Amino acid sequence: MEDRGTLLYADEALRFIESVEDPITRNLLNMALVHLVKRQHLERREAPRGDVDLLYLMSALKDYFAEHDVLRRTLAGEKIGVWFDEEMQPLGRGAEG
Repeated sequence: MEDRGTLLYADEALRFIESVEDPITRNLLNMALVHLVKRQHLERREAPRGDVDLLYLMSALKDYFAEHDVLRRTLAGEKIGVWFDEEMQPLGRGAEG
């Protein structure tokens, strides 16, 4: 039996997206939601292995997508933020390592 997750709270996520006032952020969230739903239903070979809370995901992505200047600069090739700090430890490693 194959482990296949479910997209949870899709209606709530859609209502959340509709409530976002900024049209650019709203469009980016809508594009992300459509991509996830399409991938779940049309590309069944790549379904999530666990349930996905779409309302949580869209609310988290809202803050990210709202940073239009950061997105614009990143798309232009600029490396922005601590993710590119040479001193940063790789993910999964603590201070000891």
